[in-house]
Amino acid sequence: MASSSSASNHRQNREYQSPSSNLSSSSSEDGDEEPRFMTFESRLEASRGFFITSPPVPNPWSMRHVTESSFRKYQQLCIRGYLVQGMLVLDDPAFAEARTIVDNLGWMYTVLHVRPFCPRVVRECISNLYSAEDGVYIRGRRFDFDPVVINQLFMTPLVEQSHPWEDADLSQVISFLTAGRCPRWETFSLTYLLPQYFFLYKLCELNWLPGFHVDAMIKKRLRFLFAFVRNKAIDFGRLVYDQVVEMCRDSEADKKIVLPNFIYQTLILQREILALPGDEPLIGEPHRIEGVEADLSLRRGRRGRINSESG
Repeated sequence: MASSSSASNHRQNREYQSPSSNLSSSSSEDGDEEPRFMTFESRLEASRGFFITSPPVPNPWSMRHVTESSFRKYQQLCIRGYLVQGMLVLDDPAFAEARTIVDNLGWMYTVLHVRPFCPRVVRECISNLYSAEDGVYIRGRRFDFDPVVINQLFMTPLVEQSHPWEDADLSQVISFLTAGRCPRWETFSLTYLLPQYFFLYKLCELNWLPGFHVDAMIKKRLRFLFAFVRNKAIDFGRLVYDQVVEMCRDSEADKKIVLPNFIYQTLILQREILALPGDEPLIGEPHRIEGVEADLSLRRGRRGRINSESG
C-alpha cells in the first residue's frame, strides 16, 4: 500500500509555488468574481511544468497492471459503479455565503474544474495503489499519489496537524448547524440546517466525504462541517488519500467507487496519460451544484437524500 511522503523523486527539485499566489484576491473591475480563479487550462500548464517525466517502471506485470495482485483487484473493481462528483456554479447567488466559507479555507479548487474521467484509468490507479510502495504505477510510468501532492494540485493549504473533527459532540454539532432549531440527532433532519450549511453539506456529500447515505455518513459529514465552518485546519490531501486507500482495501462489490473525478484529475494534472486500446470515452460529467437544485432536495425525506448516484 502506498504511504504518504513529503517529497517525491519524480518532482522537480524546487519548491512548488501555487500559481494562485500570482492572482489578485480582489474582484475584477466589472464585479465578476470569476477572474479571481485560474482556469483549468492554466492550472494544467503550471502543474505539469512542476512534474518531470519519470523513467519507465522496470518489469511491470503488464502495461496496465504493475503486479498480478493489482490485476485481480482491478477485476473486482470492474463490477462497481461510480459516485460522480459535483462542480460549484460559481456565480449562483444562492451559494454566496457557502462559497465565501469555502474560499476562506482555500478549498475552492476542490469544487471548481471537476472534469470527467476515464473509468479504466481510475480502476487501474486504485488497483495499482493497492500494491504500491512509492507513488502509483500508471501505464509504464510512476505518478505521485499522496496527501502532499493532492494538496499541491488542488491548491489547498498544507496542514501540519489536522483538527480532530471526528470526535465532536453530535448534539453540539447539530445545535450549532441548525442555530438551535434542532437539539439532538433523534429529531434531526437536513431541512433544519441553515441554508449556507445545507449547501456546504451538499458539497461535502459529493466532493469531500462521499458514500452511501446512511446515518453513520450523515453524522460524519455533520461533524466535518462543524469544524469546517469554524475555519479549523483540515488536511484535504489526507482526507482524499485516506478514502482512496480505504477503497483499495474494500472488496464489497455493491459499494461504488468514490472520488473518481479527483483521482483522474490528480493524475492528469501531473502529465498526459498514455492512451491504450480499449479505453472507454470519458464519463462522469459532474453534477452542477446550484441553489435551485439544493432547495428542491430539501424536500426529499426526513434525512434528505441529496446527490444522485452514477452507475
